[in-house]
Amino acid sequence: MKNKLTLLALSAQKNVQFILVLAALAMLVIGVGAPTDGGGVGR
Repeated sequence: MKNKLTLLALSAQKNVQFILVLAALAMLVIGVGAPTDGGGVGR
């Protein structure tokens, strides 16, 4: 039982890291695209 919990925790941690990386990339893309739209939001 303990091994299953450990595996579950590890996979959950990887998923969270993956989501954070995706969110960071999305922020970068939005941040790069914002100035061409007018740039009011980013500043």
